[in-house]
Amino acid sequence: MQNLPKGARGCSAFTHKSYNMIFMFVCLLVVHTTYGASTPPTFTLDLSLPPPERWRGALAASTFGRSWNETFGPIFQFHNESLYDQVDEAMFTTLGNAMRTHYPIESLELDTIVHEFNVLFPEQYVSFNYLAGWVYFHELAHTDLASNSSVWRECTGLLAQSADGAMHHVANMDQSPPAVRNVTLHVRFVNGSTARKPLFEGVDWYWFTTGTSRMVLPGVVSVQENWRFSQLSHKAVLQDIQAGVVPQIYVFRRSLERVVAMNPPITFDEMVDEWSNTRLAAPFYIVMAGAKSGEGAVIARNKTGVAAPNGVLRMDSGQWYLVQTNYDHWRKDDKNDPRRTAAETLLEEYGAKAGSSDLGLFAVSGTFPVHNPHTAYTAVMSARDGTLLPFVRVSMCPLYPASTFHDSEYCVCIPGN
Repeated sequence: MQNLPKGARGCSAFTHKSYNMIFMFVCLLVVHTTYGASTPPTFTLDLSLPPPERWRGALAASTFGRSWNETFGPIFQFHNESLYDQVDEAMFTTLGNAMRTHYPIESLELDTIVHEFNVLFPEQYVSFNYLAGWVYFHELAHTDLASNSSVWRECTGLLAQSADGAMHHVANMDQSPPAVRNVTLHVRFVNGSTARKPLFEGVDWYWFTTGTSRMVLPGVVSVQENWRFSQLSHKAVLQDIQAGVVPQIYVFRRSLERVVAMNPPITFDEMVDEWSNTRLAAPFYIVMAGAKSGEGAVIARNKTGVAAPNGVLRMDSGQWYLVQTNYDHWRKDDKNDPRRTAAETLLEEYGAKAGSSDLGLFAVSGTFPVHNPHTAYTAVMSARDGTLLPFVRVSMCPLYPASTFHDSEYCVCIPGN
């Protein structure tokens, strides 16, 4: 067995032109100090470059001079213990071969990231097959190879529509271990090094797969992935992977790369239809908002289509917000993880006037338990304005005794508070 580095998931969501964006950004800069946040590094990826050159420098940008033990060391160790230690060498070879066969361009990009890992951290060995395993992390983590993930919060997505019809989208990524905060990267996808505006943007801590799970395509859509619980046979999942079924981390990027140059551009409804029917190897939720009034949707996905009995959940004329965490929206919220209930209660208390804004949604995203010890970053996204503002978060400690909260290991609490 090759010497692999040792070392799982996350999310919350909300969505708001020059003056408004400046005002909102200033407000968020003030609020983010209150809620404990910082801005992650930004990396510009030029799609006009040959694939091996596109991600050059991204690893150094994301780690920002931090050591292995502050960044990927604990991340890889955590995920090795919970998943990758159960993936044998033959499986890693299968994953690497699937990447080379079905995703040759992304494989060339991944080669560069592998090289940079081994240059930046020469005492650690990171192989192509190991990072290919990360490309398929979402799929493998849904199988019998993974440890019980029921104690891990994953994500929250919040959408709201303001009185002027603007859609607002704020997304929390909840993920362990804490070191994921130290590698989170904001990625601007451009075409030509002199491009002033990105074609689209993304943010994630596992960007080193060459994909991101939160993205904005200006004028069309903002989107995030949320974990949907299910356990599958790893043999069945590996068969899908070998057959070329798209990994979750590539679903959004590959769609946006394809449609960004279309004329006329693709519509929000067409994106809903595409992402409702893309063949998957494991289920997830898609939370998305468009650039026009009423363009808000939550798609509960199974492997072949929409899982919800009544189809896609959409923003209707009488509803100004939607909330999605990690449980089916047609069922009651999980009593042990009431993030959806808490967010909906806060939004109702704020009311449509205060709650249906980037600032209002950001405030909800920063309130316990929506913001909890696992909340790694928050993305404030707007398809109408074509913006993605990411904020790395600190652990939120509950106000009641830490002993009553099973995730207290990630809190820094004063005993008795």
